[in-house]
Amino acid sequence: MAVLVTSQQVSSHRVPRGLYWALAILLAASLVACASGEKQGPPSVAKVNGKPVTLAAFQCRAAFMGLGGDPALLEPELRRAVLDGLVTRMLLLAEAARQGIVLQPEELAKRQEQLFSKLAPDVFKHNLAVHGISQEQWQRELADQLLMEKALRLILRPQIRVTPKMITDYYQGHREEFYRPEQILAQHALLPNKGMAQKLVDQVQEGKDMSQAAEQMGAPLAGGGQPTWLSRGHMPPGLEAKVFALKAGQLAGPLPSPYGFHVLRVTAKRPASSLSLAQAAPEIQKKLVAQKQEALAVSLLEELKAKSVIIYDQQFLDKGQVASARSK
Repeated sequence: MAVLVTSQQVSSHRVPRGLYWALAILLAASLVACASGEKQGPPSVAKVNGKPVTLAAFQCRAAFMGLGGDPALLEPELRRAVLDGLVTRMLLLAEAARQGIVLQPEELAKRQEQLFSKLAPDVFKHNLAVHGISQEQWQRELADQLLMEKALRLILRPQIRVTPKMITDYYQGHREEFYRPEQILAQHALLPNKGMAQKLVDQVQEGKDMSQAAEQMGAPLAGGGQPTWLSRGHMPPGLEAKVFALKAGQLAGPLPSPYGFHVLRVTAKRPASSLSLAQAAPEIQKKLVAQKQEALAVSLLEELKAKSVIIYDQQFLDKGQVASARSK
C-alpha cells in the first residue's frame, strides 16, 4: 500500500525557490507530447484536486529532460522537483480555465510558423518519431505551453510597475553590463581541414557566393549564411587577433584554431562602447519586468498550491517506486 503525504508535508524539504521555478518553466516549455501517458490510469505518483499525476507522465517528462526513464535512479530532491513541476503544470492550466483565459487559434498558428521556420521538416518528423508521438499530440502540447505563458502574462503583468528611477538605479549599479566589446560583422565557415578551407577561399575569390560554396562542400555557414556579429573575448586568442585585425570587406583564411580551419569575410566593424542610459533603458525595463514576474509567479504558484488538495506518494518521493507498479 502506498504511503501518501500532503504538499504541506513536502514543503519542509522542497528544493530552493530558484531551482523550483526554473524546473517549472522547463517543464512548461517542453514540447514533447506526454498526453498519452497523462491519460493513463494507475499507477499514479500524486493527485491534484482528485486528478492523478501518473507514473507514465513522470517518466515521460524525466526522459525528455535527459534524466532517463527510471525515477528510482534520480536523487530524491530532483525527483521531488520534477514531480512538483508536473503538479505546477496542472495548477496553471486549471487557473487559466478558471479565469477564462483561452488560446486563440491564430496564436497557436503563429507560434507554429515561427518554430517551423527554424526547423527542417525532416528533422521535426524525426524528433516526433524518436519520441513516438504524432503531430497532433505535439500540437496539443504546444497549445498547453502557450496557454500557460499567456495565463502568467495576463495574470501577473498588471501587477508589475517599473519606474524611471528603478531603471536609473539599475543602470548606475550595473554599468559593466552595458559595456559592448569590439565586434565584427562577418560570414563565417569552419572546415575540418586546411585543404577544404583553401578551396572555399579560392572559390569566393573567383566570385562565387560564399554561402553557396560552403553549402556545396558540406560545411554550411554559421547563421544560415547571413553575416553575424562576433565579439572579442569569445575566440581562441591567436585566432581572435587575426580576425579583429581584418578590415571591412576583407576575406581571410584558412585560419587555424583548435576547432578546425576558419574562413571569414568581414562586412562591417563596430568599436568597443558603453551604452548610455537611454540606449540601455529598454533592456533594463525588460529585465526588471522579467525579474518581477518571476517573483510574482513563485508567489502565485505557492498560493495555488495552498488552495489545492495535493497528495504525493511518499514511497515514490523516497525511492522512486510505486507500490502498485512494483507488485506487478
